[in-house]
Amino acid sequence: MFAQVEEAALPIGDSILASWIRSICQTVRGYGVDPEPLMDRAGLERALLTVPDARYPAQAVRRFWEAIIAATGDELVGLRCGQEMQPAALHGLGLAIVTSHSLAQVLDLTARYCKIVSSTMDMILSHDAQGTTLSLRTLRGNEAKSAALTAMLAFVLRQANSLVQHRVVPVSVALRVPKINGNLQRRLDDYFGCRVDTSGETPGAIRFSYADVMEPYASANAMLREANERVVIQYLNRVRQSSFAARVEEELQTMLAAGEPAKIADVARRVNLSARTLQRRLESEGVTFAELFERRRRQLAHDALAHTELSITEIAYNIGFSDPSNFSRTCTLWFGVSPAVYRRRIRQLQT
Repeated sequence: MFAQVEEAALPIGDSILASWIRSICQTVRGYGVDPEPLMDRAGLERALLTVPDARYPAQAVRRFWEAIIAATGDELVGLRCGQEMQPAALHGLGLAIVTSHSLAQVLDLTARYCKIVSSTMDMILSHDAQGTTLSLRTLRGNEAKSAALTAMLAFVLRQANSLVQHRVVPVSVALRVPKINGNLQRRLDDYFGCRVDTSGETPGAIRFSYADVMEPYASANAMLREANERVVIQYLNRVRQSSFAARVEEELQTMLAAGEPAKIADVARRVNLSARTLQRRLESEGVTFAELFERRRRQLAHDALAHTELSITEIAYNIGFSDPSNFSRTCTLWFGVSPAVYRRRIRQLQT
C-alpha cells in the first residue's frame, strides 16, 4: 500500500492550484469562519488568490487543511468543500469536464489531468464489464482527515449528477478515514448514496456502473472540450517544470512513441543526470523509474487501443514489447482482459 511520509519530505516543487484554495475559503466562510487568518498562519499569501494560474506550496496547504478542520470543528469539511466547488475552480479542467460527452470522459479527464489541481494527487482509471473505478491517493503523505481526497470524490459525484437528469449513485465508494464516528459515517453514506468503506486500505476510490458511465450528456460540446483541454495541457506543462517525475514521464512519452530504448540510463542522459542521481530524485518524489515506465506504457497501450486502428502486434512493438504474447499477458494484468476485448469495451464506452 501507499506509505505515508512526513511533511518535510515534500519536494519544494509540489504545489496546489490557487483557485482550488479560493473555493475552499468560500466554503469555510459558510461556517462563519474567516479563512484569511488561517491562511496567514499556514503561510499562504492571500494576494495569490486573485492571480490567474497561481499555485501554493503543498506543505502550506496541508497546514491550511489542519487549521480549517480545527477552526470549523468539522472533520468532514472536505466533503462540504467538494459539494460546493464549482467547475471553474479547477481551471480549464473544470470547463472541459462540463462539456464532456459522458461520465466516462469526465473520469478520464479527471484522472489524466488531476495534477493541474495538485501535483501530489495521483489517479488511476480502470474499466471492466460491470463499470469503471476511479482510484486516487495523495503522494508523499496526506492531508488531515483525507480532506483533499474527500473533496475530490465529492466533486466528481456532484459533476456526475449535474450533467444528467437523474440521480447517479455510485456502486461503491472507499475513503480511508481512521476512527470515524457514526455521525460522520452517516454524512458520507447519505451524500454518496451508498455505504462508504472508511476502514480499508484504499486511500480513495469511487466506482460507477457501466450504464451510468456510458450515458450520453446533452451538454456535450467537443470543440469547447478540446479547446479547454489544450489550455489544461499548456498549463500543466508549465507546472511540471519543477517535477523530476513529470520530466521523466515526458521523456518516456517521447521515447516510447518513437520506438527508442527507454531504460533509466537512456532517460537520465536526456535530463543531464546520472542514472543513480535520477533514481534518488524520483524516490524523493515518492516514485520509482519502474513505476513511471509501467504507467506510461499502460497509458500508451490504452490510447492506441482506444483511438487507433493499429493491430495488436503493432501496438505491442510500438510501446517496447518484443513479443506480442507478453503484451497480451501484460494487458490482462493492466485491464483485466485481453487487448482485443479491452479495445471493444473501451470503444463502447466512448460512443
